[in-house]
Amino acid sequence: MNRTTNTRTAFTLLLLMVFARPAAAQSPKGFIPPPLNPTQARLETKQLAPGVYALLSNKPPVDNSGFVVGERGVLVIDAHINGAMAQQIQSAVRQVTEKPILYLVNTNYHGDHTFGNYAFPAETRIIAQRETAERMRAFEQEKQFLLGTVDNDPTVFADVRLRLPEAVFSDYLRLDLGGKVVELYHFGRGNSPGDTVAYVPGARVAWTGNLILGNGSIPFLIEGQAQAYMETLARFAHALDVETIVPGHGALTSGAILGRYLQYLNELTESVRGSLRAGRTLEEAQAGNSLAPYYLPPAQSPFAQLTPFLVGLHRWNVQRTYQEMSGR
Repeated sequence: MNRTTNTRTAFTLLLLMVFARPAAAQSPKGFIPPPLNPTQARLETKQLAPGVYALLSNKPPVDNSGFVVGERGVLVIDAHINGAMAQQIQSAVRQVTEKPILYLVNTNYHGDHTFGNYAFPAETRIIAQRETAERMRAFEQEKQFLLGTVDNDPTVFADVRLRLPEAVFSDYLRLDLGGKVVELYHFGRGNSPGDTVAYVPGARVAWTGNLILGNGSIPFLIEGQAQAYMETLARFAHALDVETIVPGHGALTSGAILGRYLQYLNELTESVRGSLRAGRTLEEAQAGNSLAPYYLPPAQSPFAQLTPFLVGLHRWNVQRTYQEMSGR
């Protein structure tokens, strides 16, 4: 398979990622569960700066990860979906250094980011935002939900055991690895209530979990609310100078995607607000609030086949925003 085909496949799968949780309303037409089965997935190491590494899945949208190496030890971002994938992360670390894995950061509570926690050494300290840590307690419910994303194959989780974080933070935590600092930020609610950004200031690299996904994506209002999401992204953009974003799923992107996300959410809220003022039903609002053409790939582009997926994601966002603004 050539590079163009690989890229097209990766981007296609990225656009299928609508991470609906059990509390979400019924999905609109076009909903497709994200394919997260890690079978045959490999995490490929990419050095972004001295001591700073992304681990990128060769089977998007299977999760990405990453790690940062300092003089004293290593910090890993996200534990993945099971023990086998967690071992892949540790093997990638060991290809670079024998220093201990001091910290493991969970960027959100979803099982594909946290189920591998238990497979890390007991001396590794797991850290999460307070809301993330609390929601991880609904372990069995999360397993049941994720079954639909792994081809209803329970063996994917056969080895998984709950391991909660040993440390929590609210808004900010600074971790010094020795000559390398990693900052953890919770800017507010986005894709999930406890979205965390792990940032390496010297390298201008940020891991964003599901808050910001891969290149060419739009925000996914799964557990988030449009206005809160905008406020979160505005704080993110104001606080950090980011050159490279390692998303939870999909291809690397840059800090410029923050502007795209903010523009999209602003247009979404204004459009839905207009529909409510006009007394339109949800169905009428969805019909009258099409995704703007500049968020779609050009008709002559090899990515034109992705248009239905983007349109479906936008319909989801219209539904969530309509329900939020109407109090339903």
